[in-house]
Amino acid sequence: MLAVTRVMSRDRPFGRSPWPWASLGGVAALRNELPDAADRTTIAEVDLVVDPPGDASYWDDIDPVWRECFELAWESFRHHSIPVGAVLVDPHGAVVARGRNRRSERTAPSGQIAGSNLAHAEINALAGLPPGDYSAHVLHTTLEPCFLCTAAIRHSHIGVVRFAAPDPAWAGIERLPTLNPTFARRWPRRDGPLGGPLQRLAVILHLVSSLERGADAVVDCHQELSPDLVRLARGLVGARAHELRSMSFAEAVELLSQYRSGT
Repeated sequence: MLAVTRVMSRDRPFGRSPWPWASLGGVAALRNELPDAADRTTIAEVDLVVDPPGDASYWDDIDPVWRECFELAWESFRHHSIPVGAVLVDPHGAVVARGRNRRSERTAPSGQIAGSNLAHAEINALAGLPPGDYSAHVLHTTLEPCFLCTAAIRHSHIGVVRFAAPDPAWAGIERLPTLNPTFARRWPRRDGPLGGPLQRLAVILHLVSSLERGADAVVDCHQELSPDLVRLARGLVGARAHELRSMSFAEAVELLSQYRSGT
């Protein structure tokens, strides 16, 4: 285990690279990077610990559908949209449709939405789907679908939705089909969360994005479920998130797998 560093959670540039090891060919002990003394009283300090590189081969071995979901989510993160990706597959596992969140973007493929609060990943994946019976299809998404996306999945007649990470902001949504028979009809089976490093990755990206947008209610919902990840995300907001966005997805995955909050 390497040394603890104090990471500032306010969005401001630091004097040196926020990822000291990025240009050194490996992970090195992080340096303390403090702002001017006049600024220190306004910044919450967060302890982060960088562990030595571990076995990141899990990423090479995951289902290609999940790989594509997370690559889509990463593209959204890099564009400052909400980092969620979704992929629909048919009963044989072939990809039928894909989409990602484009809330903060101006353009989208034909038939998809950008620059809107409705530009969710699942909406964009399903918007161009012709009417029909998709009860044998499976929608994979990096984050548990919200109320909007759950309704879209139900109206699209998708049979199963699989999500990598839970979204406690929508806890209880699975009880909707008990309210009346219309809700229950064609209600999709919800499988998730995945657990493990993919769940952790999805939550971290979602929390960093939420903190950047000032979505305090979202962060508060995760505080009880994943306090360590909330603390970690606070330490990544700012210059470090900016540096993350300059990395390839493979580099970011390896880096984030080594990070954890201090005690």
